[in-house]
Amino acid sequence: MRMRILGMIVRLTVLAALVSCLFLLAVRAYGFGKAVFDEREGRAKNPRTVRFVLKEGNTVSQVADVLEEEGFIDSSLVFIVQKYFYDCELVPGEYRLNTNMTGKMILDILSGAAVETEGAS
Repeated sequence: MRMRILGMIVRLTVLAALVSCLFLLAVRAYGFGKAVFDEREGRAKNPRTVRFVLKEGNTVSQVADVLEEEGFIDSSLVFIVQKYFYDCELVPGEYRLNTNMTGKMILDILSGAAVETEGAS
């Protein structure tokens, strides 16, 4: 009898742990999806526009890391996912970027889809 009760307690504990893990995973997945698809522009307290040079051979990971370090994007991983989701090709050149831009806006500019370029080649 004791072993049955102990076995039920163990099963319920494992089940509760699994449900908790699934819930946390769902919350994180929702947050990540929201970051990818529901960006808001104008979030910078002190917006600034800077010249950004995209060199031939730069990977999307390198570009994302620089943009995150400079405060243009919140997450390099979100930017990389957006690049592949929106199927953008980064075009080497010189661009003007503003810290109030969303990742999608930056991708549009760096891929040549937007008109805010300076001598993109």
